[in-house]
Amino acid sequence: MKKSIRDKSIGAQMAIALQLMKRKNHQAIAKSGHKITMEQLVVLEILKTNGDMNMTELSKTVWKQNANITRIVDKLEKRQLVVRKAVEGDRRAYLVSITDEGKLLFKNVIPIVIKVYKGFTSGISKEEEVITLRVLNKIISHLS
Repeated sequence: MKKSIRDKSIGAQMAIALQLMKRKNHQAIAKSGHKITMEQLVVLEILKTNGDMNMTELSKTVWKQNANITRIVDKLEKRQLVVRKAVEGDRRAYLVSITDEGKLLFKNVIPIVIKVYKGFTSGISKEEEVITLRVLNKIISHLS
């Protein structure tokens, strides 16, 4: 295949790498018999790490638009992996909370994801990994 401008674009290469990583993770998770997407898993991780959050906080923390977070939370709630709790004094506000079942699923799936992540980086040195993380953090900081 011929080289294109995309081959020299950090953004394009990051997008390709992201798609390939998501595909590998989804395949590994499905192979293990679990039914959860990476987007859903990230929401569980954020809630497990930070505790209850409202939808706006969750949206900002996971870098997803409110409509997408609502869809993800709806699916997780249907599976009883999260619950929405009414905020006292505000009938319109809800906090999203991870359930014990959500915590258990996260605990069972995260080792699979970590193993896949380690496979991604097995071909690079520790120094390259540190540099890559530093550069990616700079890009994320600049974009946010």
